[in-house]
Amino acid sequence: MIDTLARVISPAYAALRPFAPEVRGHAAAVIDILVEESISVPASFADDMAHVAALPPHEAVVVLDAWAASIKAAKPERGTMKFVVEHFPAWYRACPALAREAWLAGMPKLAPAAKGLEAEGMSNLCEAMNATGDSYTAHKLIESAASYAMTTDPAIRAIASLQLAAAKRQRPDLWLQLAQAFPAERLEENRDAENFLPAAAKMVKASGDDAIAALELATLFAGNSSGGRAACEKFAAGSKPGLFSEARDVIGALGIRASSAALAKLPNTALTAQILETRREYGIQAALRLLERGSL
Repeated sequence: MIDTLARVISPAYAALRPFAPEVRGHAAAVIDILVEESISVPASFADDMAHVAALPPHEAVVVLDAWAASIKAAKPERGTMKFVVEHFPAWYRACPALAREAWLAGMPKLAPAAKGLEAEGMSNLCEAMNATGDSYTAHKLIESAASYAMTTDPAIRAIASLQLAAAKRQRPDLWLQLAQAFPAERLEENRDAENFLPAAAKMVKASGDDAIAALELATLFAGNSSGGRAACEKFAAGSKPGLFSEARDVIGALGIRASSAALAKLPNTALTAQILETRREYGIQAALRLLERGSL
């Protein structure tokens, strides 16, 4: 029967051979979509199916069902559907065991954005999943990315990049703050909000080893999407060792209005200490004057 189906309908049916009868129907559901939507069979399809067939039956069923659901979720964008067909098994294999349940639950929601994320963005997301360390954080990570699935490609790629930076440094709270500051519906309504996340990702990437301070600085800028986006762009362009940790402390004490002066005057450890002391003793205006002029 398999040979007849492969010859008469689609060569994809040949990939059903390694499946046990109780799993085969779930694998056939993936093939049904390929046939119905006239999606070409990827060169790796037989090998990918064989890998799934080698899993314990209960796991194979869950993987196949999530694969089929993710392809359907990518409709009607055929390029995205084909992208999910080709790459889903590799993405699953790239996730550690503790994150696989989260990945399977989240991918059908994220699928419309998969092609927009491109190979690099999806690789970043898989790497971030590897860095989570526990199932709860993995669920939160992919839920956050999936919430942006219907917005813009640059915003989606940025959230993946920011998640990776935070997850690798074991600070998921920082990207959660950014995601909560810019929910998907806000990105759709506000161009400044839409552009903030890519600008923040650019700043964090430019900060190098000071990424935690840059992420914390981004959370300070997030309250003002217009000024915050511009500030992130400027800090990315003016990146230098020591800048981000001192700027985080100063802007945290004085507010975003101090960002231009902080970029111009910092890093300066002695000045930073003096500014923070002045803020504690004499208030914001005195500390701002000290930052802007270098003296009172």
